[in-house]
Amino acid sequence: MSRLVVAADFGGTNLRSALVNEAGDVVERIDRSTPAEASPDAILREILQLFRDIVARAPAPPVSAALGVPGLIDADQGMVILAPNVAGFRNLVLTAPIEEQLGIPVFIENDASAAALGEFRFGAGRGTRHLLHATLGTGIGGGIVIDGRLYRGARGLAGEIGHVIIDPAGPRCNCGSRGCLESMVSGVAFAERARRVLATGSSPLLQEIVGARDPSAADLQAAAEAGDKTCEAEIRHGGHLLGLGLGSLVNVLNPEAITLSGGLLNMGDMLLGPMKESMHSIAYGPASGTIVRISSLGDEAGLLGAAAVAFERVE
Repeated sequence: MSRLVVAADFGGTNLRSALVNEAGDVVERIDRSTPAEASPDAILREILQLFRDIVARAPAPPVSAALGVPGLIDADQGMVILAPNVAGFRNLVLTAPIEEQLGIPVFIENDASAAALGEFRFGAGRGTRHLLHATLGTGIGGGIVIDGRLYRGARGLAGEIGHVIIDPAGPRCNCGSRGCLESMVSGVAFAERARRVLATGSSPLLQEIVGARDPSAADLQAAAEAGDKTCEAEIRHGGHLLGLGLGSLVNVLNPEAITLSGGLLNMGDMLLGPMKESMHSIAYGPASGTIVRISSLGDEAGLLGAAAVAFERVE
């Protein structure tokens, strides 16, 4: 019988847990809402109960468990240092109390790094040994697989590709720096681009779509898809900057492939066309042929990423 692990994906809105086998099949799953009371004790109680409930459904004892959490993670200590979207996740040790309850090894990983390992083991990164994964959503995250292993770095912070600086005079990022990739290309950054377009009055169509509310990246995309050249130019410029960031990382890491996931992929070739063009133009020598693949894991990326971490750590 194929071994099973417990995989969990925790965010500000949902807590999801599943039993996953070695082929990446989700055998059982439970989804719940993140507790409204975001105290560490309340969240830990909910997590423990979620793990107990999913393990109770296991047809055979799981060999390990892993949690994917957005934010700064100390994987060796089993601690969430800071999770911006989950208020109770701050200097919170998660693995020890869960191990005590379940009696199996429990691990923790940054969700984007876990997604990289998930793509490598189960998804669009299969068949590679060296992989760079980028998550393109509200923020920009990533993960690195080197010679078949997740690369965590000296302090577990490797893969924070959203904080590669593209323009030192650029907009302020939430990390405190200026001109980070995340501050210029993320969903939040595209919403800011939409605000600037509205302020100039250069897109009546975008104004019609937005009305009196605050604009979003999706509004910018909708106007561009409806033929607005100003909005399309903003998206294409963002794609160009994204390619500069990824191309720089290609020159440092020389991966066989880059895999991409996240909601910004809905922008399609308006974003990805300029991204590939600028990435390949600055990639050095043979690295200009680095393959770009879209994630094949979809909504299961978080759970399957955590499952990949659980398997890797016990192997």
